[in-house]
Amino acid sequence: MASVIDGLVEQLGKLTVIEAGELSKKLEKAWNLNLAALTSAPAPIVEEIEAKLSKIVLIGFEDGKKIPVIQKIRQYKEMGLLEAKNFVENTPSVVKEDLEKEEADKITKELELVGGKVEIQ
Repeated sequence: MASVIDGLVEQLGKLTVIEAGELSKKLEKAWNLNLAALTSAPAPIVEEIEAKLSKIVLIGFEDGKKIPVIQKIRQYKEMGLLEAKNFVENTPSVVKEDLEKEEADKITKELELVGGKVEIQ
């Protein structure tokens, strides 16, 4: 079988451009194909996995909730107390980047529970 295919490839390689065009038209007619539609059709859309990476931005905090937000930020950013305080006071500030949706949702929910105002970008 492989030798038959190899022979066809060799024979097809010897065709002129005009002969190859005629062959294409004959095969299209014999096999009931519309090559123009096949070659101009858009590529199938591959459903993107929602693997878009997210960024969590602290945009503020509720009145009276600054200390719990600072504590939570210290946990996520591994900062000292003064660093975390400055981070929370100088919003908007990026808490975490390049997170998958589930992890970003989890962190957002935890920050909102302690009084943080958060955006996922």
